[in-house]
Amino acid sequence: MADIIPARYQPNLPLERLILSDGPMEEALELDVLFVGGGPAGLAGAIELARLVKADAESGGTLGALSIGVLEKAGSLGEHSLSGAVVNPRVFRDLFPTVALEDLPFRQAVTREAVYLLTESRAVRTPTPPTMNNHGFYSASICEIVRWLGERAEEAGVDIFAGFPADALLTDDSRVIGVRTAPSGLDRNGQPSATYAEPTDVVAKVTVLAEGPRGMLSQAYREWQGVGSPNPQIYALGVKEVWETKRPLDRVVHTLGWPLPRDTFGGSWMYPLGPNQISLGLVVGLDSPRANLDVHWLLQRLKTHPLFRRYLEGGELLEWGAKTIPEGGYYSLPERFHGDGILMAGDTLGLVDVPSLKGIHYAMQSGVFAAQAAFEALKPGGPSGLGAALQGYDRMVRESYIVEDLYRTRNMRLAFKSGLVAGAAKAGLMALSGG
Repeated sequence: MADIIPARYQPNLPLERLILSDGPMEEALELDVLFVGGGPAGLAGAIELARLVKADAESGGTLGALSIGVLEKAGSLGEHSLSGAVVNPRVFRDLFPTVALEDLPFRQAVTREAVYLLTESRAVRTPTPPTMNNHGFYSASICEIVRWLGERAEEAGVDIFAGFPADALLTDDSRVIGVRTAPSGLDRNGQPSATYAEPTDVVAKVTVLAEGPRGMLSQAYREWQGVGSPNPQIYALGVKEVWETKRPLDRVVHTLGWPLPRDTFGGSWMYPLGPNQISLGLVVGLDSPRANLDVHWLLQRLKTHPLFRRYLEGGELLEWGAKTIPEGGYYSLPERFHGDGILMAGDTLGLVDVPSLKGIHYAMQSGVFAAQAAFEALKPGGPSGLGAALQGYDRMVRESYIVEDLYRTRNMRLAFKSGLVAGAAKAGLMALSGG
């Protein structure tokens, strides 16, 4: 089993089903800009675009009103959102300058942190790396963040369509003109039931894919248009639980080591979400050489460690879930982030900094940049051709602090290909040398 790495054996994408060129249905919904994915990137982008349109109208601009929509696969916003999460608030401050800090969707400020190297029975405290210094950041529930952003988006006039998974891209030659949603009301055999509903076509001048990691539409688009990257993306699986506890946690905790094998990259966290509530979880690289590694089982083992058990004993499990995380970093970014009629944002691009375990504010910032690029592209007198007009998005992202941060830690994740001990030593040297 050790020689079989599942990440190397990816199934082929059914491009003939995911890329449609037969034109939209007659009763298609028409929008100016469509954000596919109601997560931090899509909602931040929709809010920013609505703000730009309003400011343009108030200043006597010629753009006029834009119809803005967000398509979300979950039945309601936040249902499919999962993260640690400790959040850098900089994008919130930019998007909502008049909202008081205590009114933002955060649980509590981070005032203390600790990093431990675990053995099966011991926790050895280590110096906190600069990348894991979270002072000035906030613990939060990503579900609450997404729901709060959704409320702000609707207040700004954005249409949110929850419960509509985007199933295929609608195209005209090489231009993306919208999406087709999946049919609903299918039984377990994929056959129409009594509640069956036909797919819906949503046509848009600009489609922003913010569908998260391993989104089928972004993968299909990149393969269809030959958009590669210097290195293939590296994914991890994160499993998370939220507990009501009898003992309060007063700091942000990260760990390395047990229960992971030495040849597998990953680590765990435990964050306070309030006086008697904690978020804990484990992230494991899917490039592990161990094909039979069970991440959920490893989390159950982790909870038996004295460091975690002392907080969990007598407590109650409230929530649990799992998600994939793009960990490839700088060298796994796509060669371009745009196309004719299309932009890609957030986890879809792989905007996660592994050493700092941060991605939410990068996702939101990329959504803001996507909104700004779409706004400029749709203004009268803009560049000829939508594809050319959207090129500015690549420049915005690449010249921003997002790519600056990813470049600074560009080799960190790759260093652990040789195992935990050697990887930790290399990562320390990289931190000292700036990459």
